[in-house]
Amino acid sequence: MIELTNEQASVLKQGYAVRVFVPELGEDVVVVLAAHRENTESVLQGPRDEVRDQAALQIAARSSFFN
Repeated sequence: MIELTNEQASVLKQGYAVRVFVPELGEDVVVVLAAHRENTESVLQGPRDEVRDQAALQIAARSSFFN
């Protein structure tokens, strides 16, 4: 189980991520509040879709150029 200090919980509430060592994994994990991650994901989705669409158009253009 991950246990947070009061300071880490405060940082999370401010919308920032917190790095926490998890002994069971032997590694650090990054913790964010689900609501903040979902907001970030929705903001990033638009540009990601545009990049994907542009890449598909470039591939299609190259394919028709060489055929």
